[in-house]
Amino acid sequence: MYRILFIFTLTFLTVGCQVNNDSSSNTPAEALEIIHLDESYAEVKEIHETIEVDEGRVISVYKGMINNVEEIFVANIVKMDGKWLVTDATNIGMPSAENLNQASGTEKFEAGYIDEKSVLNEEIKIIELNDSSYRIWIEVY
Repeated sequence: MYRILFIFTLTFLTVGCQVNNDSSSNTPAEALEIIHLDESYAEVKEIHETIEVDEGRVISVYKGMINNVEEIFVANIVKMDGKWLVTDATNIGMPSAENLNQASGTEKFEAGYIDEKSVLNEEIKIIELNDSSYRIWIEVY
């Protein structure tokens, strides 16, 4: 009797204490929204733009909150087994003169700020920010 109770209790604790690490979603926006719950990514406050790199891969630019500070982030999101998953993200700071001509990146992309006078080659993607004279450039690898 005690043996059955012990096995039942052990099974209950093993199943009940497992953490759900599934950070994948049905859309790229959902993947961004839930990633901070399981990982050390910023909480999404506003998605500025999502650009399609190719089928099953997008890059999103979003304003996020981490350590009670708002920053701009760029994330690589891929579709794997029918679900969207954030694979890389980097903080590029807030648009300012001191952040011009600086870059932050991952193995999948590099990003930074330019002013509205700067011209880049057509392979580099440009994201316009609504309330700023700065733009975000993204070079995808």
